[in-house]
Order: sequence, then structure tokens, then C-alpha cells
Amino acid sequence: MNNQDNKTSEQSLRDQLKPFIKAWPWIILSVLFCIVASQLYLRYATKKYQATASIIIKDTQMGGGLSETGVLGDMGLFGSNFNSIENEIEILKSKRLLSNVIDHYNLTTTYSRKGNVKESDVYTNRFLNVNVLKNDSIAEFNNSITFYVKEVSDSLFGLRLQTDSKWLTKEYGEIIKIEDQSLIFSPLPYNTADSNNGDDQELSDLKISIRPNELVVQDYHSRLNVNTSGKRGSVVNLSITDVVGERAEDVLNQLIEEYNKDAINDKNIVALNTAEFIEERLNDITKDLDSVETGIESELLKVETQLSIGRSLKEFMITDIEKSVTTSGLGLNEPQLIALINNYNEVLTTYQRIGQTSTQESPVMVRLSNELSSLKRGIFSSLDSYINGLKVEQNNLLRKSNQINANISQVPNNEKTSRSVERNREVVEAIYLLLREKQETTAISLAVTAPKAKIVDSGYAPDIPVSPKPKIILLAALVLGVLIPLGLVYLKQIFYNKIESRKDLERNLPQVSILGEVPKLESDAKDRIIPNDRSVLAESFRIIRTNLQYKLGALNHDDTKVVLVTSTVKGEGKTTTAFNLASTFAFSGKKVLLIGGDIRNPQLHRFFDASLKRKKGVTEYLVNSDLKLEDLVVPVDDNSNLHMLLSGSIPPNPAELWMQSRTKDMIEEAKGMYDLVIIDSAPTIVVTDTFLINKFADVTVYVTRANHTDRGLLEFISDTIKDGKLTNVAAVINSVKLTNFGYGNKYGYSYSADKKTFMEKLKAKLNF
Repeated sequence: MNNQDNKTSEQSLRDQLKPFIKAWPWIILSVLFCIVASQLYLRYATKKYQATASIIIKDTQMGGGLSETGVLGDMGLFGSNFNSIENEIEILKSKRLLSNVIDHYNLTTTYSRKGNVKESDVYTNRFLNVNVLKNDSIAEFNNSITFYVKEVSDSLFGLRLQTDSKWLTKEYGEIIKIEDQSLIFSPLPYNTADSNNGDDQELSDLKISIRPNELVVQDYHSRLNVNTSGKRGSVVNLSITDVVGERAEDVLNQLIEEYNKDAINDKNIVALNTAEFIEERLNDITKDLDSVETGIESELLKVETQLSIGRSLKEFMITDIEKSVTTSGLGLNEPQLIALINNYNEVLTTYQRIGQTSTQESPVMVRLSNELSSLKRGIFSSLDSYINGLKVEQNNLLRKSNQINANISQVPNNEKTSRSVERNREVVEAIYLLLREKQETTAISLAVTAPKAKIVDSGYAPDIPVSPKPKIILLAALVLGVLIPLGLVYLKQIFYNKIESRKDLERNLPQVSILGEVPKLESDAKDRIIPNDRSVLAESFRIIRTNLQYKLGALNHDDTKVVLVTSTVKGEGKTTTAFNLASTFAFSGKKVLLIGGDIRNPQLHRFFDASLKRKKGVTEYLVNSDLKLEDLVVPVDDNSNLHMLLSGSIPPNPAELWMQSRTKDMIEEAKGMYDLVIIDSAPTIVVTDTFLINKFADVTVYVTRANHTDRGLLEFISDTIKDGKLTNVAAVINSVKLTNFGYGNKYGYSYSADKKTFMEKLKAKLNF
């Protein structure tokens, strides 16, 4: 039992795979087509190139950062940096910097040249350059400006606004207004030898498009990638794709330059504010030197100077904290406070830079704002502590000064005054020299400001495009070439509801014996059998005749047998099957009568002269009791044993005619004259005629047609047989493809000239 189940399972699997295996010619054709299509795609698809660059971000909290300004740390100018790699990446990706790059290379204007199939971008090799005047802004417009130019002479060029408009001759340097934009055209050296072969005039024609700056920035921003090479490193990798590799390289290199300019500008802002603060203090100290009066000792003056600087710095931060970068704590003798102020400077610088490209609600801006608030509180707290400490020290010095003054009071007054003035002058002069020193330090910091990004690799775009990828496209073509036919076969199995071979009948009509299959004919082949016919069609009907003889021989009577040929619907080949079956029996020596039982839609006459369509037949016999068969039958010229009784005129009441007793008389008279009677009946699902005359038939030959008969109709046939409307039914499958013939054509037959297969024809051409 298990062996039988395994065998059945193996056969079922083989049957399921058979349609896919039979599709191998289509798979080969599909693969070839997809490969050719992929090569055409690779030939004409727009190639994209990727430029890459890498830099090291210096002066960050990352361990790998470098600091060339660290030597100035002891001067109080630069403290610990807040900037992280993530912040610098956001700045590198900012649309503000990209906008500067686009302005630098005028990337809002693109040039292209039309080829035989597609347009290609022209970046450098062109004969002119177009610039939008600065007082105009393309960003104000939502639509692009497109026009065409061609080379005329060294001083002239052609211009047209539409592809179908006339060329206008213009001079270089002339200001031309196109759609509210003022444009100026300048000539460039142009080397036609670098272009494709063809007509030089056609090659010089350019299509120029000017797009809004905002759209161009968004375009480049979407194609720009910036990321770190490692979690703890300060190396940043940049990449961008473009249809022109050289342009991609220029964009990356200029982006790095703009980043460095921006960073240097930020550092200079801190230094400039520091210089401004020193300048203000110098002015105050200079006045003190000019009007030094009798005062306290130098130590007391130093403390008061520190106290004054601390108070001034606190007031400065209170008024300007949200306006500009605060100055560093020059002149203060508190390292912790100086570190806090320098840290605050860096955070505020980053906050202002990122704020130009991000909203206040962004996570980065919220984090920086919270950090500023925290640092602000820390600075104010440290300043308060520092000021309070200076006040305590001031009080101590005042007490000491009072004691000294008491002692000095015993000295003559003029000597006391001289000594006090001298001491104050020396102290103020010392403070003045300190501030001058800090002023020089600030000037040095402005002079030695170094780029923040050290270039590891400049922008480089290899000649090999990153898109499309030939290997991937070819692999996809191969996979697609295989999947398309297999998918169609699979979809056909799911949705195709037509029978294709005898196995469909065996599965759905197991109670019906199958007489045979009729092959599908070529469009120019004859559909009737002739004497000494050796075609596959003739052989198939000989097999059907043999199987039908066995079925007729199993009957219990020796009278002339009556065979009824029918089908479910029109177009299944019922009439052709009946005629060829009658011819095959007649060629074997039997005297056969073929009756046109389809009196609603007569078809037998099409095998002969069209004039027979009007000859009397079945209808006249059933209506007129005086007529005899011998008066109505028609002999077949090339088959003396075959006679036909045509359908005759189309009656208004076919069903009532078949119910008359003359029907039985016709059958009995035919049985007395012939060895075999075959009736070509009407389709069963349309009318009841077949069921009315089926009682006179010994065997019902039910014709189905491959790729025409719905599988759902097989259920109708089964129900008809179960209800007893048709008896002793045997099936014939018409128009079966040779690939589905018999049992998978494994045991196929043909007594005609063997037809060479596709592979045999191919081998013959290749002389294998």
C-alpha cells in the first residue's frame, strides 16, 4: 500500500512539474530576451558615479582629534571643546554649506546635449557659460527655466526658448532676460574633439536648465552621505553620487573648504569679541594712568581691578548672553571660571551654527539649549563666588592699608603723597601691560587659526559607475528570464480553466472510457481523412475506430450499431469527429450512414459542395412519411462505402420532430440498409435534441476539445451520465497538442514523415 502511495505521489509530482519542464524553450527565449534587454538598458541607462572623500575633525572631544591651538591654552583663549563628531556631521550635511557650494560652482545651471537616444550632462566641455545676475534670485520661482543655445561664431551664439521656435542670434556679454531672470552669456574654450563623433553643429547645441536654488540644494542634500569610520574615531567619510564624476569630486572638495571657512569664522568671532573686551579695558586703564591719584597700595588696586573685571564680565554676560559669543575670562585669576567660560563659548558657537539649519524644537538644539542654561548657571555661580572672595580679600587689604596709613601719618604729608602716587602709578601700569600682552595674544590667535578639518583623502570618483551595476543587472535578467515563463505557467495552472489532455478527463470523468485523442492540426492542414491517408490525424481516428469496435462488440445484440456523436457546446469539433469517424469505418469496408442530426445548426454540408446545403434530409424525412432514405442519402465521391443523410431545412420545432415516431422509422430503416449508423447530434447543454434521440444509440461518443472545453463543463457531463440522459458514453479529446498527446507523448506515434524537433533542426544547422 505504501509503495502504491509513493508511486501515486511520484506521478502526481511529475504531473505537476511537467508543465514547467515543457516550458524550457520559452525559458531559453525569455532568458535571451531579458539578456538583450539588460544590455540595451546598460547601454542607454544614465550612469551614476560616486565620489568619496575623508577628513579628520580636529578640536573635538574624541580621542583622535588634534589641536593646533592648544599652545595658547595657558593664555586663557581656548578651553575644552564641546563639539562632538555628531555635531560636526550635522554641520557638514547642512543645506547652508551646500548652498555655498552650489553658488560657488553655479550648479543651479545645468547643461546637457541630446544624443540619439538620451540626453547627457555636459559639465566642462562646452562653448559658453551662463550666469544669473546677482540682483535676481532664481529661488523666488517654483519652475525651472529651460532654453537652447548653439555655437555660431567667436562673438555670437544662437538662442531659442522652445524646441520648435526659431533661433535668435545674440552677442556674448549681452544681458538677456528670460522669464524675469537676467542672464549673461560668456564664451568658453570648447574642444569638439572630446565629444562623440558626429556633426559638429549638432554637438554644439546645448540644452540649458536653470533650477531654483532650493530644489538644487535638496537634490544634492538627498545624495550626500556623511558618516564616521568608527565609533571612537574622528575620521569622517563623505560621499555623493552624480551623473558626472568630476562634478561630484568638486562638490565634496568645495564642501570641505566651506566647512573649514565656517569653522575658522566661528573661532575668529570668539577672538574678535575678546579683543573688543580688552580694548575697552585698556581705554579705562589708560585713563587711570593719566589721572592717577593718591590711593591704596598696589595689592589693593589689583584686587579691585580683578573685582571690576569680574563685575563687568557678569554684566556683559547678562546683557549679551543671547546675542553673541561671550568673551573669554581674560585677566581673571580663577582657572575653573575660565574653563567654564571657554566651554560656554564653544557650546554657544555650535548652537548658533546648527541653529541656522535646524529648528529650535530639534533634539540637537534642545540639548544645546539645556547645556547653555546649565553652563550659564555655573558661570554666574562661579562669578558670584569669585566676586565674594575678592570682596573678602579687599576688606582684608583695606584693614592693612588703614594700619599702614596710621603709621605713615606720622611722616610729613608731602612725602606720603609722593609715595602713594608712585605706588598707584606702578600698579596701574602693570595692569596696562597685562592687558597689552593679552591683546597681542588675541592677535596671534587670529593669525594662527587653522582649518578644523584635515583632509585625509580629497574627493575622488572612479571611472567605474556605481549605477547601474552590470553584474547585478545581468543576474537579474537571468533570474527574470527564468521566472517570467515559469510564473506564467504557474498562473496558467491557477487561472486557466480549460482541459489540455486525456489526464484532465481521467481525473474528472473516471467513469467514462476514452476512445482516443485527435491531434491539433496546423492552420493549413486538411481536417478530413482521404483514402490511404498516413497522417497523424488518420492514425488517431484508426485508434478511435479500434477502441470503438471493442466497445460495440461488447454489446449483447448483433444488429447494426448506432453511434451518437455529441458535445457540450458549439465549436468542440463534434461534426468533424463524426465525419472522420464515419470515413475511417467506411475505408475499412463497412457500409456506413452518417446522419446530420443537428437540424438546428447543420454543418455536414461544409465537407462538400455548398449547393448540398439546400438538399432535403432529416427534416423532410421526419415531416413527410412518403420519403425513403434511399431518396435522400448522398454518396461520398472518394469513399463508396460512406453515405450521408444531411440535416435538410431548419424546422421551427426541432424538439417536436425528434419526438415523432418517424425518428424510430428512420433509425430502423438505416439499420436495415447499413452496417453502421453514425448520428451527428446537437450540443447537449444548449438543446434537448440529443437526449431525445439518445435512446436509439448503442454508444454515445462525447467530444471535448483541448484548450476550449471548460473543466466546469466536465461536471455537467458527469451529472448528465448519472441522471441517465446519456448511456454507454465514451469520450474523444479533440485538438490536442502533440506535446500533450497520449501519455505525455512518451509513447507517441506517427506513421507519417517524422518531424524534426527544434534541437534537431538546430544541430543540423550547426553541422553537429
